[in-house]
Amino acid sequence: MRRSAAPPACARALGAKPLLAVLLFALAGSAAAHAFLVLGELTVTPDPPRPGERLVIAIDMADPSLAPVEDAVVFVEVRRQRLVGESVPAASTETPDLPPPDVSIDLEETRPGRYEGAFTAPDGGTHHLLVRDQTFQWEEANASVMLEIGQSPVGTLPFILPPTAIGPRSLWVWLLWLIGVPLLAGAVVTALVLGNRSASAQPSKPAEPDAT
Repeated sequence: MRRSAAPPACARALGAKPLLAVLLFALAGSAAAHAFLVLGELTVTPDPPRPGERLVIAIDMADPSLAPVEDAVVFVEVRRQRLVGESVPAASTETPDLPPPDVSIDLEETRPGRYEGAFTAPDGGTHHLLVRDQTFQWEEANASVMLEIGQSPVGTLPFILPPTAIGPRSLWVWLLWLIGVPLLAGAVVTALVLGNRSASAQPSKPAEPDAT
């Protein structure tokens, strides 16, 4: 038997104000900050990728608790590796010093934590994919992924985005989401519950006798 998610009185209070309750809990659960490691997985369709084909890049992003990272601003830069064994930048919060990309792909969130974009696959060979997360203005986290085009299937390519430093303004906004909104939601729900109890506790007036 499944246990109710809220006490009966709370449920009645929430039922009286469904739109307010949904809004408050949606706000409390939608806070997203990237001051933590982000675990990522990159896949391409079709797999194996072929030169000249339309490829769809899909990136799944999650925090260390495996909750999806939503509302991120993510794009991927593609550069062909000109030399065998050429080094690529390590995961960083600094923009790497690289030549202009051959292709830059903006990714859109298609479901919570999943970001997708399409491009035409370049010539075969090894390509460096730089995943860049610029969710916060003036801040960035990036990681490198190597993609072989025209070879065997590539499967899932994992990467890790390092935590970004949160500036004072972002920190206060994050603290507001993390602490202020849940407290506000709790206060409103408590007020609704107490109001509901007070209304139900008031005795009803006896019916007046009919003068006729």
